[in-house]
Amino acid sequence: MNGHLRIAVCTNRSPAEAAESLAALRREAPADAVAVVASGMSADAAAGFDGTVLVEPFPGLSRARNRALEWCDEGDVLAFVDDDAVVRSGWFAGLLRAWEGAPEEMACIGGPIRPRWPAGGPPSWVSPPILPALTLLDLGGEVRDLDPFVTTVYGANISFRVSALRRIGGFDPAFGHSGSRIFFSEEDEAQRALAGLGYRVRYVPDAAVEHVIPPERLTRRSFVRRRFAYGVTLGVRRARPLSLAARQAISSGGGAFAAVGREKLMMERAVRAAENLGVLYGSTRPRRIA
Repeated sequence: MNGHLRIAVCTNRSPAEAAESLAALRREAPADAVAVVASGMSADAAAGFDGTVLVEPFPGLSRARNRALEWCDEGDVLAFVDDDAVVRSGWFAGLLRAWEGAPEEMACIGGPIRPRWPAGGPPSWVSPPILPALTLLDLGGEVRDLDPFVTTVYGANISFRVSALRRIGGFDPAFGHSGSRIFFSEEDEAQRALAGLGYRVRYVPDAAVEHVIPPERLTRRSFVRRRFAYGVTLGVRRARPLSLAARQAISSGGGAFAAVGREKLMMERAVRAAENLGVLYGSTRPRRIA
């Protein structure tokens, strides 16, 4: 790494709502390494944030990420942490070590995203197969290089070599959350594009964050809705054969009814069915800019 490790928190929330995430980062990293990207806000609305504030007046997570990319120098590494994620002690040092030891062809490094459950913990029907709907990731205790066409690191805790990310044009505004629209895959698309140019993607276990899970995310409806939205992105990308999605939607949907009374299995099948229905729906829609 020839430049600096810079960190961006992209947010469309108030300073109070992002305060814990930002405070944790400022305990870990130099103050001038952290920027807030105020997404879809006016300069006046963004004035409540302290430190370096980058204003992106148009909504959309991909646009906010691209605004952070403009802030960086060519030799830098740019890390993204979600505004509802809290870096754990040692996160900055662990990520810096990972990049200082990385070869030039390493373009993306991400780490674990572990849950911070609300009081009382998760509902009894939550099981490991449906945790990705909460943007949680744990690939174990060893450093792993990934094939992003199979497995990716997630955008709540991810970093990129700036020069490589600029080579692919940054993040595609057709993907990513935008206002009230739940949409995914801007960071997945970036990882796949980088791999297509011969770059590598790595998971490191010692740069972890906690994802704060609010109670409203722990409803059956929320899980199903978010996984349907994820399926839509797969369909838009034509990332899953439609015949496979149709078979899985039918078998998982029927299986969910058959599993009534076995709440974990029923939810696993319902979430899988929703994802595949999303694939089928998304395949009928063109890519569009948010």
